[in-house]
Amino acid sequence: MAINKGSLSSYNVDQTSTVSGNWDSAVGAQADLRRIHDFSDKVHELAPEESPFFVYLTQMSKNATNDPVFRFLENRSKIDWTARNFVMANAPGTVVAGSSYSFSVADADTPTASIDWLIKGMVFAVESSTSDQIIVRVETSPVDAGTTTTFTGKVISFSNNDTGNAVADNDRCQVIGTAFAEGSGSPDVFSSQIEDDFGYTQIFKTAAEMTNTAIATNYRGYANEWNRIWNMKLREHKVDIERAMLFSQRGRSSNVQYTEGIVGSILKNSTSAASGSLSYTSGASYLAGQASTAVTYDTILSDFEVVFDPARGGGGSKLGLASLPVISFFNKLGGFFKGTMAIGQQEAGTAANQYGSNPYNFDVQNIQGKFGHKLMAIDTVHGTLNLTKEPLFRGISSGFMLCCDLSQISYRPLVGNGINRDTHIVTNVQQADEDLRKDMIITEAGLEVTLPETHLLYNFTDL
Repeated sequence: MAINKGSLSSYNVDQTSTVSGNWDSAVGAQADLRRIHDFSDKVHELAPEESPFFVYLTQMSKNATNDPVFRFLENRSKIDWTARNFVMANAPGTVVAGSSYSFSVADADTPTASIDWLIKGMVFAVESSTSDQIIVRVETSPVDAGTTTTFTGKVISFSNNDTGNAVADNDRCQVIGTAFAEGSGSPDVFSSQIEDDFGYTQIFKTAAEMTNTAIATNYRGYANEWNRIWNMKLREHKVDIERAMLFSQRGRSSNVQYTEGIVGSILKNSTSAASGSLSYTSGASYLAGQASTAVTYDTILSDFEVVFDPARGGGGSKLGLASLPVISFFNKLGGFFKGTMAIGQQEAGTAANQYGSNPYNFDVQNIQGKFGHKLMAIDTVHGTLNLTKEPLFRGISSGFMLCCDLSQISYRPLVGNGINRDTHIVTNVQQADEDLRKDMIITEAGLEVTLPETHLLYNFTDL
């Protein structure tokens, strides 16, 4: 896209339909009056390093909507099937192998919520806080009691033969399969519900105007002032969208709609916005907060273990958006982040910084992104984080690093009835009696964030 080049307009107007020459000779040309120029496939090319999130969204995660209030579905079955854990809410206390007891349990991540996937015949292990592991089989069909799930369970065995084995409140439990009698019938059925949610499109507008006198004037340093202004206004418009897609929170006031930004969504639903990790959970955060001065190679690897945890929909690769201080921090961490590195696993008995024969890789490479910006690919045994600079993470967000799964994010431009409301330019919107030119950039689009628990916002509190 040649914003500042050529003799025609910045909108790549077809030569057959536009008066040739510079902007001053094209002003007022009948073919260009009130013309709408589709810019949806071009605007991402302009200064991609200034709005990396918008670039990725428009190039990899675009899904048009024909309704300014768009709805979408969320399927958490993958997460349910992977985790399958819960906690004791009303424990029976001391138990004896071969005896049955009344159990009351709650969701592990949301301790005040029931669980809907537990069925008769499931077997679970209790990691007892007062004794060793205890194995229990669900003997009756569980009943949803609102904040908990209740059932009768039979204690099968202990990991020891000691007496006084007990199940206490808040003991963690993990499903370890099912067990049914020979010749028994089919088991109870449960289904993972598909949840629905909604979002809003937001109307973004940016305008530029110049008097016709100014347009016809040749200026020193930059002869075509109109093209310079439009270059600036297009970048301003794109950055405005970037800000909303990051920080906005969903809302509607009168006839004005506001889309939901991914950071705004996490902050709104997180338990703690003050320090450390901000994850989309209603219970405790997945990661402990810490300042960059306390971060080591080991803690970063442990954090990545959580970011790519299959139990929260992780795995494969994620896009990382980080402030400039965070980018610098990763390059300086322990002297390791210099080009490509491979760190070996330290073995027992070896001196500090001496590594044995069982290496694991933690590779960092600076590569060129395919959309015109630089990437830092951080490859670990858990997954790959493709980290890029997010210039808008500054000030109160200067310590932010956003890890997002692009498969769970969509850019939703409004397109319907033959009208495309994605980024476009409307020319000559000035009043008929005004001796000037005024053009306007318009985008109507929203952000869809599904399974927000697959994303994570990390805050380095001292950067």
